[in-house]
Amino acid sequence: MKKFVLYVVALLLIVLIIPIKEPKPIQSFEQQVKSHVASWTSDTSEPQKTLKVPEKQAFAFNNIQMHMSKSKVERNLGKAKRVTSNEYGTNWYTYYNDNYRSFVMVSYIDNKVNALYSNQNVISSKSKIKYGTPKDKVRNRLGQPIDAKRKGFVRYEIKDKEYDTFHDNKIYTTAFYDEHNDNNLTAMLQVSDQMENRLQQQYGAPSDNLAKSFELQNFDLVNAERVQHGISTLDYSSGISDTARKHSEDMAEHQYFAHDNQSGESPFDRMEADGHEFNTAGENLAYGQTSSIFAHQGLMNSLGHRKNILNRKFKTLGVGSDFNDERQPYWTEDYTG
Repeated sequence: MKKFVLYVVALLLIVLIIPIKEPKPIQSFEQQVKSHVASWTSDTSEPQKTLKVPEKQAFAFNNIQMHMSKSKVERNLGKAKRVTSNEYGTNWYTYYNDNYRSFVMVSYIDNKVNALYSNQNVISSKSKIKYGTPKDKVRNRLGQPIDAKRKGFVRYEIKDKEYDTFHDNKIYTTAFYDEHNDNNLTAMLQVSDQMENRLQQQYGAPSDNLAKSFELQNFDLVNAERVQHGISTLDYSSGISDTARKHSEDMAEHQYFAHDNQSGESPFDRMEADGHEFNTAGENLAYGQTSSIFAHQGLMNSLGHRKNILNRKFKTLGVGSDFNDERQPYWTEDYTG
């Protein structure tokens, strides 16, 4: 019976290609269907690790806390599934169970945790803040968000309704909110002062390695997001990533930001020209964020891009990244199904 219902739902769902405006009744119906299907398909067969209130720090992500030793992290989580570079000149170690569950990113200095991130329901805290906590309660419990960071003699303002950054006990804690779910907490990033001070400009130093790392991080973030919403993960395509990367390189070189390139080719034209076959496809673009984390969170708060990330029709994802002359990153995500 369930399979039959899912089949009917699949026939009814509207395929999203490029973010478009749908009639409100269809938007409402589609959202209801997605909510029901998510509840049916969410795999709860794997037991959830008990999340403990942290003893030493304000927060823990899957029971991992700031300043914990790398050896203790890996006794708890096992070896990292992926290691990539970050804008701080260190590495992100990405940990998760099978199929992107219990997703946590950890960065170390001298084998001690100095940065943590997750966009899944693995956050525990002394203040009872967790995944899904409303924005007003986060602010009430953590105090006034800061409005700027200093990098040397330069002051970088922080003014964004999509997230708050707090500074306490030599740790920057950024709480990301879901504008499409009542501004509830949807992800959290912690960065120590020591880690933050490694980055003395707004953006990290561009390199081929960092661009490739941004691509893989973005791919992992999308899959972790889909799992949190009860949706199957996507396969990685190196070929589609090549197509996406060429578009990011073209935008960075010629200083524009658009789905159609300056020759008038759409994402679908570019994918077809490179020999990629698909029944449905979509593209997300991001530009100017300091990291893959901020790029992903921004896309999730843009309704059309969010629909691409959570589209059940898509099976494959390719990501391409590049930098312009001002160090600003570009991301192109190309989805196919």
